[in-house]
Amino acid sequence: MKRLVFAAIALCACTDTDTDADSFEPWTLDDLSPSEGLSIRTPVFEVPQGTEVQDCYFFQVPDTGDGQPLWIDRSIAAINPGSHHMNLFRVKTIVELDPADGRPVELGTADAPLAGLLVEGRDPATDPCFKSANWADWPLVVNSQNSSLDNPYTDWRLPDGVAQQLAPGEMLMLQTHYVNASSQETPQQGKVGVNLYRTAEEAPIELGTLFATQQSIRICQSTPEVSYSGTCRFPEGTLEVAAANGHFHSRGTRFQIFAWDGVTTSEPAAADRFYLSDTWDDPPMTTFESGLALPDAGGIYWTCDYRWTPPPVGCDVVDARDPEGQGDCCYTFGPLVEASEHCNVFLYYWPRVDRADIFCN
Repeated sequence: MKRLVFAAIALCACTDTDTDADSFEPWTLDDLSPSEGLSIRTPVFEVPQGTEVQDCYFFQVPDTGDGQPLWIDRSIAAINPGSHHMNLFRVKTIVELDPADGRPVELGTADAPLAGLLVEGRDPATDPCFKSANWADWPLVVNSQNSSLDNPYTDWRLPDGVAQQLAPGEMLMLQTHYVNASSQETPQQGKVGVNLYRTAEEAPIELGTLFATQQSIRICQSTPEVSYSGTCRFPEGTLEVAAANGHFHSRGTRFQIFAWDGVTTSEPAAADRFYLSDTWDDPPMTTFESGLALPDAGGIYWTCDYRWTPPPVGCDVVDARDPEGQGDCCYTFGPLVEASEHCNVFLYYWPRVDRADIFCN
């Protein structure tokens, strides 16, 4: 993905397998001082051939302002090639994914150490880092799908006067997903860095996030071309969209997001569409410098189109993941690039409603 993500975004980016891995040069980011913001760095890790690795790094927001919140209006993410996504979440309800189960790991820089805890995700069948229900109510803080060999950076500034608030001591979780298989490749080791920059605004408007998923998807061999849609309503009031993007895997052919009046059951008119992606491995991040107003008491309507293709892992693996057990080689909702599908919306808006975020799952 060539564009970025901030305060909420997710999704899926791949390396160009035709590029020469020998030309790889490690990314670099400025090490921020506490007065400038917060720097997060994962250790380097291996992604063996034929595997997907999804690790979860927990840490607390340091107190860098005498107990005052850290307001951020810019992020830069840097990601080694091979990443499917990187998400930074606020930790809310603990289900199976618990920071107490992690092992200690250093996530900061030499001048600004940051103690973390790593819960590894190596086995998709058992490791809690692979189970999305474990972070169903965790809002995103920053996300990137860009891990291009030529340009591993995603840099985004929020609209003027808008920022995101992080509280000292608040628990965050940075999740990295790397793939080294048929759909994507990791030519080097995995590593992720994120810089969050403190705003100069004295009284910013707070950014909020919306995360929506359509989990009833089934892309089957017998019905190879299908579409699935969903709706998500905002509370009443005038809200402005700051950015949005969509996420699906390699069976996805078109992702659309529309402004929705909160009532209509059919797909909105083409004039109401504000997001379009037809590239699963390089989904655009659409940003609105001055905001995009949504209908009062309305929300969004989104649609994912798919075309079935033979799974690189074989139909037996895909069938084993099908909760309906139809034996029709049906891709269903799940995190694995090789064997499952997604239909996810990441959207950022202001003002944040009642200091809460919106989920439609």
